[in-house]
Amino acid sequence: MLKRSTILTSMVLFSCLTTSNAFADTTQHNTFQAVPSKDELLTHTDFGNQNYIFHFNGGGHQLTRIDFIDHMQTSQNVCNSWKYVSALSNWNVAAQILLHVSADYDPTNHTCTAHAYLSNNGVQMSQVMHLFETKSYVDIAGFNLSADGFDSALDDI
Repeated sequence: MLKRSTILTSMVLFSCLTTSNAFADTTQHNTFQAVPSKDELLTHTDFGNQNYIFHFNGGGHQLTRIDFIDHMQTSQNVCNSWKYVSALSNWNVAAQILLHVSADYDPTNHTCTAHAYLSNNGVQMSQVMHLFETKSYVDIAGFNLSADGFDSALDDI
């Protein structure tokens, strides 16, 4: 019994330690598009199931909202259970940032959009902005985005 539980414990511990880096080198190709008239940055990805819209005020100086648009079909119950989105640098998974989100369900398309607002997240929004300005890759809402082009697109706002 002890031998079996030791093996199971070892397997569980190994899987916990390795899953956090499972997608560290799996980055979807993405670009950022500035929309100056709306103070927004849009992501365009090759995966296509999720898009992000970063909303700013003051010409790109303060991140005020992030929309996480999930194009995969889902149920309203699943959408309503979406309460948090994580953001982290792949090289420091211990420094995870949790953003509180509110979600909207689209009954026509059966899709969900989550919104992280500055009013609910305060300093966390600044931390997310800092990640995109200083890191090469940012894992946000489960997708590993390249931060290349973020600063130049932000300059266009």
